[in-house]
Amino acid sequence: MLSRRLLIAALAVLAQLPAQTAAPASSAPKTLRVLFIGNSYTYGNNLPRLLEAVAGAEKAGPRIEAEAVLRGGQSLKGHWEEGKALEAIRRGGWDVVCLQEHSLLGNPPAPGAKPAVNDPAAYFEYAAKFAAEIAAAGARPVLYATWAREDFPEQQRRLDDAFMRVAREIRAAVVPVGLAWTITRIEAPDIRLYTPDRSHPTQAGSYLAALLFYQTITGQAPVGTPAVISGTPWNSQENVRLVNLTLSDALSLRMYAARAWEQEPLNQWPAP
Repeated sequence: MLSRRLLIAALAVLAQLPAQTAAPASSAPKTLRVLFIGNSYTYGNNLPRLLEAVAGAEKAGPRIEAEAVLRGGQSLKGHWEEGKALEAIRRGGWDVVCLQEHSLLGNPPAPGAKPAVNDPAAYFEYAAKFAAEIAAAGARPVLYATWAREDFPEQQRRLDDAFMRVAREIRAAVVPVGLAWTITRIEAPDIRLYTPDRSHPTQAGSYLAALLFYQTITGQAPVGTPAVISGTPWNSQENVRLVNLTLSDALSLRMYAARAWEQEPLNQWPAP
């Protein structure tokens, strides 16, 4: 097996090669409109903006315009009852709607208690309700398959089982971010994906998620994503570096994202 260093070097060389095909200069790339519904795992490092940046760096792929209805700690049940997400979906004009459940599939643990994955029944129920609204609006659903807490990697299998079951039921694609995190933690434990709370994503973690969202939505592997991306944090006007990675880490994360996507059986949509 090639070492990580050799793989990174090979990717760096490939990234410098010209694309085999290019869109005619006169044809503007299609713009996809994407709506995110979720919580802090989505607004941390402004994942919707990172997805736009990934798309903007691809010469031949579609552009992406992303909006979001986000609230810290919120579940799909909470979003449904609050109503703002439904209003956004029914406004229409979306190509894709991304659904993110609470990271434990329900209520957070009591202070000091061990985080535990909740019964997914409410997730199944409200994902199906949202999927019906998404279909009525002429859009397609995707499921944000998130990661287990850092100290409880054994919980990833239960999370993934819930994501797969829901995806099959509502005919959604899966964005296998949790799988990509697992691969990265094994292959490159020096790349920190968790913030100190051992739950939320670092810049590297959100970067990895953005790469996978782009590939799942478009069917194309991103090849031009820069290692440094500037923009505004969620609900802020201050311009900052949303992602500031080394080229080596960025290339590694691109490789791990591609591997996770290839291994996920429920991500195969027709290209838009």
